[in-house]
Amino acid sequence: MIELPNFKKETVIVSCVFYVIIAFLAVFGNGLVVGSFIRHSRLRTITNYFVVSLAVADILVGVISIPIWISMLLYSSGGETIGTVYYVLDLFAGSCSILHLVAISLERFFAVVYPIRHRNTSAKVYYIFLVAVWVIPAAACGSSVELRNTNRDANMLFLFIVLFVIPLLVILFTYARIWHVANSRIQPTQESSRSMKRDMRIAFTIALVIGFFVIAWLPFFTVQLLLVFCEKCQPRIYSTDLLLFVKFMHYSNSAVNPIVYAVKIPEFRRAFKQLVGLCFCCCTKNEGSSTTVAELLSATDIRVPSNSSRERVLSQ
Repeated sequence: MIELPNFKKETVIVSCVFYVIIAFLAVFGNGLVVGSFIRHSRLRTITNYFVVSLAVADILVGVISIPIWISMLLYSSGGETIGTVYYVLDLFAGSCSILHLVAISLERFFAVVYPIRHRNTSAKVYYIFLVAVWVIPAAACGSSVELRNTNRDANMLFLFIVLFVIPLLVILFTYARIWHVANSRIQPTQESSRSMKRDMRIAFTIALVIGFFVIAWLPFFTVQLLLVFCEKCQPRIYSTDLLLFVKFMHYSNSAVNPIVYAVKIPEFRRAFKQLVGLCFCCCTKNEGSSTTVAELLSATDIRVPSNSSRERVLSQ
């Protein structure tokens, strides 16, 4: 579709402006997630290892996928080589984001439904899953490139099933079980009640992230499937405006997640404020400001966590 002659220059330029904004938000917001994870030991929980890995995948979208897409829009496709490179990198970054959401939902399922096993499971098991959510997309990309050269229809169906249908079914199953278990636990002790509320708050936050994922990616996969398998639909769907919109939607998913964390997770919100404050402090320091770091961050509730609080999941 990139070679269509009816691309309107004004539409492309306006779209590219929005793409640049999405790329900046994806890199900046997810950079705050990674920086907060590195800076604050209390954020280094099992769930957050997957969250920060997801942030890295979303940074790749902002640094690699969106800039290449913009250059292809402004300067034509650049030939088959550039198109293939873009296809592989864009598919890899997108599939990494999707599989990270699956891994996070499975980890939350394990934590809520089997809490004792979750606490007693070796960290190595989670590290293996963490590696898998990067290796599997790489393998899927390789298979997709080979299949794309031989059968584009089969390739589109393969991507739709592997990267959307199966992940969505797994996510829906895990969250159905999480809500069922949460509602079936009657008269818990005070300690278990606090733990359940904490786990449910985290589950609800991740559910929001997954909800935005469905909203962002569903138009893209729907349009792709209709283009491949519905010949009657093609005259109405095969438009550049729709292409620019669905690409914007699925790219925007990479910028939404940090906003959800900042709104729903207090410790991430405090950590974001501290990082932004430090950046602001460094800028004002060069201008001769006498404001100290302690003064600047005094309103962000800086606390030295105890050993027990470091082991807690996200926030109380």
